[in-house]
Amino acid sequence: MHVLHLIDAAGPQATPTTLALLSASLDRLGHIGQRVMLLGGAGLRRSARQAGIDNAQSMPVIAGKAWLSGSAGRRAIADMGRFDLIHCWSIGALSMAAMHLRGTPRLLTVTVQPPRHAAHWLRMIQTYAPGQTIVLPISNTIRRDLIRGGVAEQAIHVVRPALDMARIEFADRRTLRDRWGAPDDETKIVALLGDPPHDPDALRAMMVVNFASDSRAESPYPVRLLMHPDQRHRRRAREMAENLGHRDRYLIDAHIACPWRVLPGCDLALAIGKNAGGLSLLWAMAANIPIVADASYAVSEIVEDRHSALLCKPDHPPAAAHRIRRLIDDPQLAWQLRDTARHEAYSFFSRQHYCHCLGIVYEQLAGGQPINVPPLEPTGGLRFTGRA
Repeated sequence: MHVLHLIDAAGPQATPTTLALLSASLDRLGHIGQRVMLLGGAGLRRSARQAGIDNAQSMPVIAGKAWLSGSAGRRAIADMGRFDLIHCWSIGALSMAAMHLRGTPRLLTVTVQPPRHAAHWLRMIQTYAPGQTIVLPISNTIRRDLIRGGVAEQAIHVVRPALDMARIEFADRRTLRDRWGAPDDETKIVALLGDPPHDPDALRAMMVVNFASDSRAESPYPVRLLMHPDQRHRRRAREMAENLGHRDRYLIDAHIACPWRVLPGCDLALAIGKNAGGLSLLWAMAANIPIVADASYAVSEIVEDRHSALLCKPDHPPAAAHRIRRLIDDPQLAWQLRDTARHEAYSFFSRQHYCHCLGIVYEQLAGGQPINVPPLEPTGGLRFTGRA
């Protein structure tokens, strides 16, 4: 069997975290051959290399949008050989496959919360494009949102994602902190995580850090926020920090798009906003740092409050700041939370189990059989909230 992976640069999933998940199964499915086609330019190729995908084919497409490639895309894929399945990693890639590779069964992995228009477009593809389309969300929360958007329930099957723990280099901590100008361990660096990495609101995160830092009158907590250079509202966050005389409270590093590269140098992870609870949160669990997060459905599916993270009311900076201070003041609690989270990351997001499930889905889809993903023990968050 031969599988072609497709992803276009324009979609929100064209990130190193999603590409790392794509790479998790490459060369690990026995007799199932896999090749990767990147639909975009240098930026997408760079992200793929950061995720460990070195042998991908690539082709430029108009504005990074695969469905605008026309016959050129069809010819480029035909030149790669014959494929039994098309595994798409973006809505744009699926649109291209539906238009130009109609006779080939296709899958779509969904790693981020889908906007309403994306679910609507996916429903249209399922309804009007000939051929079978199977959707593989990484969580039950995403599955529920897709069903609410009108996607056929029988075509949606959760496949829990995998983490390649070997990517995390814990020995890099000192090098990272020297680069950020925070060589001492007294300074606490908070990584702002999201999927896509630039999506969380930098202004709100900066408010959290300021509340956390200034809550101790006698001497402020030395807390800094690490964010992406393209972070949403980054300019407003910078202006607020500088107006308050706190230019030293934020750090910029593009490598946060690859959480495994920066988390060893951080002391806490902050996951806020509507796209919290995705792949980046899993990397924080694996990286052995305590997590403060909004108590959203997506987050609560993965971690549980006071067991593997500290959760707070969404969109409430003082509450998140209080939890950061609590973790700083109580090292024993921080150790318990991060140790539990790391153990559950190893237990629930196994690369071996992911590859096993994906191989079964490939075989079932290619053989025209009903899709039946092997069950897994429910994650800590689902078990704790009684939604397992």
